[in-house]
Amino acid sequence: MEPRIEPRKGLFANLVAAGARKSFGREMKSSRVFANHPRMMFGFMRFNRAAEHTPRVPKPLAELVVLRVATMVGCPFCIDIASEYNRRTGLSDEQLLSLNDAQASGLFDADQLMVLDLATGMTSTPGQVEDGLIERVKERFGVKGTMELVQLIAWENHRSRQNIALGIGAEGFSDGKTCALPYAAAGIDSMSITNRNLTSPASIRS
Repeated sequence: MEPRIEPRKGLFANLVAAGARKSFGREMKSSRVFANHPRMMFGFMRFNRAAEHTPRVPKPLAELVVLRVATMVGCPFCIDIASEYNRRTGLSDEQLLSLNDAQASGLFDADQLMVLDLATGMTSTPGQVEDGLIERVKERFGVKGTMELVQLIAWENHRSRQNIALGIGAEGFSDGKTCALPYAAAGIDSMSITNRNLTSPASIRS
């Protein structure tokens, strides 16, 4: 997948790219796309830091809801990077491949299933989150923790949909590894995603 907006060149773009390389440990084509609009880019970065700061929610659960949103929206970049970040927090390949049928898989604990339900309800169209679910989330993480989760899920919806519109593809975080399946592809042979370079949901079905 190639970006639909030409990556910016020049000194400023080079500085942005260098910052992204330092943060992610690799060249990020997407950084030069966002460098086309500095004001929006810096605003994005500030809110991103705020949304990803979830001190009342364990990191593995925060990463899990991001991945769930990414698979439902179908963002190749987000599935790619979120699969890697979830591996780093301990999610197994079997769990990655069972994400779209988490309840039936028996591979997820009660906290994981609860936050997955919240991410699923918020990302569905139309959104549907039951009172009882929010009460359970509040009991587990408190009011502030609940707000952190809700904001993170909403923010990942923003990021995923923005990346799709701009044509931001996978950046190789999960090359040669197992990725979570896009929601729309959940009916295919789950092992067909293993060791494939995720470029788009369509490529997985091919």
